Amino acid sequence: MNVKSRNIAVVNFIGVIEERNARLIQSLIVSKLEMYKEQKIKAILVSFKSAVYKENSKGLASLIKILDALARSTGLSIAIIDYDIELFKILKRVAKGTKVKLFKNENVATLFLDPKVYKKTICVLVYDEDEQNSKDLASELSKYGYSVIRAKDSKEFQERMNEKAHDIIITQSALNEKINKEVESKNKLLLSKKLIVNLPVFMDTAVETLVSFTGLQAQKSAHSIKGFDTGIDVDNICAVMHFKGDLEGFFTLVFPKSLAIIALESLLGEKISDNDMDTLRDGVGEFCNIITGSTKTAFDKKDIKILFDLPKTYNSLKATQGHIGENNGVWIDMQLADKPFYMFITK
Repeated sequence: MNVKSRNIAVVNFIGVIEERNARLIQSLIVSKLEMYKEQKIKAILVSFKSAVYKENSKGLASLIKILDALARSTGLSIAIIDYDIELFKILKRVAKGTKVKLFKNENVATLFLDPKVYKKTICVLVYDEDEQNSKDLASELSKYGYSVIRAKDSKEFQERMNEKAHDIIITQSALNEKINKEVESKNKLLLSKKLIVNLPVFMDTAVETLVSFTGLQAQKSAHSIKGFDTGIDVDNICAVMHFKGDLEGFFTLVFPKSLAIIALESLLGEKISDNDMDTLRDGVGEFCNIITGSTKTAFDKKDIKILFDLPKTYNSLKATQGHIGENNGVWIDMQLADKPFYMFITK
């Protein structure tokens, strides 16, 4: 057993996946519960790197049943990692309806189960003419695990706005008011302060959800404030969902066609034809559904009530822009399996 982060421990499953070895894993975890409690462990990863699966073995079902019972009785998150794609198909079926989670590898699991690891890579630039409010905003964001740069005055804020060191900008006075004509034309953003503060929720849940469902690596790479970009020179499939409630706007997911095929094949475990546009549109729409569903759950935990309409899908960037309009928003460059895709959030 290795403790891999402040909150996560790894247990290696060695040998054939059968009931006898499943019971050994159960005994090992139970024997370590007191230590887990002392070290404030919140999640246990069972690694299949050294495991051997025999087809039609009942051992896998026994293991899932044991791990599910442990997760329910201890309150710990328990996940299986380090499996191949063939075993994943079986695990997905056997683990359905249980509390046992499935992640491609340790990095993916850590990203999902210990989100502060990801949040610490998000840097927020904060400025407010009211210095106390600026300090309060910076303090609150720090509590949530984000890195914070607090500009002391408007000059420093304008200088830092064009730096690439930060991912999100939060300000009372600059995003919705004119600092100067150049900043106004490039960066005017009509999103509410409450939505701007909660933009990382969209990013976190997109990464976590896509990783969890496809087993592929996902990450955010950059962001900018601009209108919807119709100049991406590849075939794209877009899904748009309007949301309303305590927050209001449009959430748009843009998947290049080639990446949509990769992601759907990873999710479904079967070959997707590049001519099957109905399946590709439905698939990107479903990814949008899954991401916004996870986002809604995250907002519910923060007592923020938000409703998403059903997704509308397009295979034209111009048609997508026609639906959401030409207002500036936050354009977010993302990556899945080292290939780019995009999110856009606007009023």
